[in-house]
Amino acid sequence: MRIHHKCLSVALGACAVVVCAFACRALTVTQEVTAAYIREHPKEFSVQVTKSKEGLLQFKITHDVSEPKYHVAHLSVVHQGKLIAESSTPSYGQKHGNTFYFSLAPEDIADSKFELSDSILGKAGDEMVPLPGTIDYQFRLADFAPNK
Repeated sequence: MRIHHKCLSVALGACAVVVCAFACRALTVTQEVTAAYIREHPKEFSVQVTKSKEGLLQFKITHDVSEPKYHVAHLSVVHQGKLIAESSTPSYGQKHGNTFYFSLAPEDIADSKFELSDSILGKAGDEMVPLPGTIDYQFRLADFAPNK
């Protein structure tokens, strides 16, 4: 049986696309953070929520890592089904005490989102730079809201 070079090229190209697609998806891992996850990983995260005198829920999320990381904290505030505010804050973190603060109205907790992305750091000359490969921690905020 004789295989034509053109068919072989197309087949190899298709295989390369499939392999690359799987490899690229592996560069970002998503981890949902719930109250149960926090209990199972107490050295990694702590979440404190208090109610201000104005009635807002004040979040303090602390993230400890084994080595300094590049973090991006992303907050999306959704009120009555509409996105009303969005913030992305990058930072070069440290091993311990990477703390993120934000406040939300109790009625906005269910639809609003907080995500914290961690990337490892590498050197480019004298500079530290984030390298490909990210863990996206997605916090289910309603899990942490205090009972009325």
